[in-house]
Amino acid sequence: MAKENNLKEALLRQMNENSNMTPGLDAGSAHQVIARDTALVKRAKKVATFAWAVLLIFLFVVAVIEFASGGRPDWLTPAAIVVFQALLIIAVICSVSLYVRSRTLGIHKIQASLTSIEELLKKMSADKQPPDET
Repeated sequence: MAKENNLKEALLRQMNENSNMTPGLDAGSAHQVIARDTALVKRAKKVATFAWAVLLIFLFVVAVIEFASGGRPDWLTPAAIVVFQALLIIAVICSVSLYVRSRTLGIHKIQASLTSIEELLKKMSADKQPPDET
């Protein structure tokens, strides 16, 4: 039990020393960052969904043109391949962007939680220390 208390006190001292050297985010700016990232994730979801929908619609249109013409027109194949590749690349880039933004949002939420826990620990350690008798 004494080892655990000593370890806790050492960690609290180390935390106090480190917090003086590196300024952290205050609660207001952390909430602003999280709100901004949430808006970016929502926008990225819409863009990625739209990109995949356009790709599927394009494939449907190409299939309808082939069916309506009774075969594959000569002009359709090269153009369809180029457009399909471009739409696929755009959809993949949007999906990767969505993934990165959502992971960043998660990391910022974790960081804000850890900051609030750190502040609570500092308050607890300040309340626990006896007043100076000088």
